[in-house]
Amino acid sequence: MVVYCGDEVSALVLDIGGSWVRAGYAGDDTPKAVLPSWVGCLQGETQDAPAEEKGQGSPKPSSDAMEVDEAKATPKSTTKYLIGDGETSAWRPHMELKNPLQDGLVNDWDLYEQIWHACFDKQLRVDPRENPLFVTEASWNTPALREKLVELAFEKFEFPAFYVAKDAVLSAFASGRSTAVVLDCGGTTTSAVAVYDGYMLKQGQNYNNIAGDFISEQMLYQFQKDVGQPLVPRYQVASKKPVELGQPADAVLRDRPDTHPSYHHRMQLQTLHEYKETVCQVSEFPYQEEVLAARPQKPFEFPDGFNLQVGTERYRLPEILFQPQEYIVDRSQSVHVNGKPWDWSGGNQPQANGSTVGNPTAAGSAGANPLMGVPRMIYNCVNACDIDVRPHLLNNVVLTGGSTLFPGFTDRVNFELSHLAAGQRVRMHAAGNTVERKYSTWLGGSILASLGTFHQLWISRQDYSEHGASIVNKKCQ
Repeated sequence: MVVYCGDEVSALVLDIGGSWVRAGYAGDDTPKAVLPSWVGCLQGETQDAPAEEKGQGSPKPSSDAMEVDEAKATPKSTTKYLIGDGETSAWRPHMELKNPLQDGLVNDWDLYEQIWHACFDKQLRVDPRENPLFVTEASWNTPALREKLVELAFEKFEFPAFYVAKDAVLSAFASGRSTAVVLDCGGTTTSAVAVYDGYMLKQGQNYNNIAGDFISEQMLYQFQKDVGQPLVPRYQVASKKPVELGQPADAVLRDRPDTHPSYHHRMQLQTLHEYKETVCQVSEFPYQEEVLAARPQKPFEFPDGFNLQVGTERYRLPEILFQPQEYIVDRSQSVHVNGKPWDWSGGNQPQANGSTVGNPTAAGSAGANPLMGVPRMIYNCVNACDIDVRPHLLNNVVLTGGSTLFPGFTDRVNFELSHLAAGQRVRMHAAGNTVERKYSTWLGGSILASLGTFHQLWISRQDYSEHGASIVNKKCQ
């Protein structure tokens, strides 16, 4: 049996999230490659080869036969895939942007496979047959999807060994803990998952799609409603002139009628991502407009030159993470809770205000109020676990994901969670380093796959040949 020890071989670590892909080598502090999860798709056509080219020894057909063959020769559709920040950000006519994941799970395996090719062939430039592969997965991934994952690794890419691990477990390891409740708030999903002694606890696990991209969508709706004009992304701006605060933009726009709607929308959200990072902040207490209105405003200039001073709005939109049912302004946007669509009509609406402070119903079970703010997600996750485990979890609350980097986020979670768990000790653990916060899942995989004791956990090609794809659900817990 071949042994793959972290000290002897460079295992590859791959973390594909809803917004970003991170790839690198086990034992490294940071990934070698970081690229968007969005894939550019360009449709093209190729003509079938004429009959005389298919067999050089065949007799030359008559003119009538050639006409029939030409009529039968239909063009075949081909797709060119563009992967990487430079590739998907650059404008191309008719380029559609697609994401292989939905709610953290793979729903387009062709795109997912293309991302693997881009990582191994173009970014890392490695031969998959020479390196074992360590892949991360959402904590709620299904056995069927895990089996497809191991088939992809062994059948398509011919890796010699493979392992897949839960993202929450890896984030806990990255923070130096084997027991924790992990709050992961990223670009496309927010989740609260309990980890005990290195294993994920299924009870209490909850997730939704109210995360960074969702907030950006809400910002786009609010911007167009307040300003009364579309948000112009950077690719459309040919030139611009300075304008006074709040005045209409004076810009020359490029005429690009062949722009695919998905590309235009993604570039709008990219602009709002910059807006979020520049001006947005989480209030240390539940949103109170009259109090926050007294605080200084922050300026922001959009790509076309339009600029404004942002006041309470910079606090109100991130409040969606804490009181979603109160502060979601565009309810036409799809909300998913634990993988299921949220019904705003009243069938499964929350019974109380989203803030946990002073709200006695917040201490209910995980299923009592499925659309929850971040602090209640954490508390309900903990409360669903065994009573002996709860103090250990509350003492190790790990915050990870790019959307936890809002200024004031950690203090607000600590404030509300301490009210919920009154009389119990609550300790927050959030990496001060931005890179560690964004890449904690990958970093945990890098640490785990580099351990000398990890070699016995790999699924080898021999294991796969003997037991089939189902071996992944036995060896990768």
